[in-house]
This record gives sequence, structure tokens and C-alpha cells, in this order.
Amino acid sequence: MRRAFVALAAALAFAACSQEAAAPQGPLVFEKAVDYAAFQPIEGCTGERAKPTYFKCLDARELYDAAIIRAEEEGRPLMIVWGFDECPSCMKLEKTELSGRKAWTVDRFLKDALTPAQRDAALASQGDYRILTLKIDVRRPSGAALAEEIGVTDIAHSRGYDRIRTPFITLTNAETGTLVSQAELGEGLRPCTREDEFVLNLVEAGFLPDDPSRDRRMC
Repeated sequence: MRRAFVALAAALAFAACSQEAAAPQGPLVFEKAVDYAAFQPIEGCTGERAKPTYFKCLDARELYDAAIIRAEEEGRPLMIVWGFDECPSCMKLEKTELSGRKAWTVDRFLKDALTPAQRDAALASQGDYRILTLKIDVRRPSGAALAEEIGVTDIAHSRGYDRIRTPFITLTNAETGTLVSQAELGEGLRPCTREDEFVLNLVEAGFLPDDPSRDRRMC
């Protein structure tokens, strides 16, 4: 019995070390734009999960206003992921690039996603290069209304969709009011990788210089 207990303890310790080793090291590129707990739920709203990623019962306009103010004050990009908790692709994105064990760290993003020229520009403008990120439940009335108001629905319609296909990523330059999305381009093409989508959004929104020395393929 004792030997079995020791073996079990060793296995658990090894698993914990493996998980710790697999966790991202250093600050993540994607930082929450707001403290969701600071907002009051919409009166009478039901159906919120215990630990939501896309808050059904928070007013999307209130979240957006707080996030855009912070982005403007800090001179940082505001990336909005339009989705909902029941969307498998939204959850996959969350558990990989955004906040999971394979999430992008600042060091990895600067090293692997940017060209040397873009990296120099990013480092020159901001030592801790992080993107403010907001999650909006686009299936709820307040989220759909916000998407309509700021032009996200128009982007989806311009690409031939009757609705916003999730997860849909937009990036805003609060200083200039520029709103961009590389989620899908003309003729059904889109960046082949999410990292290229992030970089192309930053270029189009004016946060990074364009650098054609790297071929960011469309699929």
C-alpha cells in the first residue's frame, strides 16, 4: 500500500511539473481590457454560466465604452473577439492562442510573428507590447446591437454573410477610430494562421508598419 501511495504521489508530481513546464512563460500578448466583475448584470438576465468567457448578462455597450477609454488612454490596440460560450471554435481559440497553455507570450509574438523591422518598431514604441482584448457575446441583444452600431455587422455582410460568423475578430485603433478585421477577405480568402491575422490587423489599424519581406499567405 505504501509503495503504491509513493508511486501515485510521484506520478502526480511529475504531471504537475509537466503542466507547469508546458505553461506559457512571461506576460501574454492578450490582456483583458476590463475587469468583468466590476460590471453589474443586466436586470432579469438569465442563463449565465458559472465561469463564462463571453458574459451573456453584461451590457456589451458598457464593456466596450470602458475598454475603448482604456485603449485610448494607453495608446494600445483593442481587439474584440465576437463569439459566445456555446461556440466550439470560440472555445478552441480561447484555449489555444488567447489564454490557454499554448497562448502567445509577448516574447514569442515579437520573435516569431513579427519581422525584424516590425519588431523594432514595436519595441521602440512600447516595451511591453500587449493587446487589450474584450470578449463580446454577439448572440445576445446588447452584443448584436453593439456590432450593428460600430460597423461589425456591415463587415460581415460585405463578405457575403447574413450574420457574424464566430469567432470573429476585430481590432480598433481608439485614437483614429479605425476598425479592421482580417477574419475573411475577398473571394473567401483569409490569413492561413491566426498569428498572421493578428499581425495584419495591427498593420491595417496603424500599430505596425507593413513589411512585405514576409509572405503572409492567404488560404
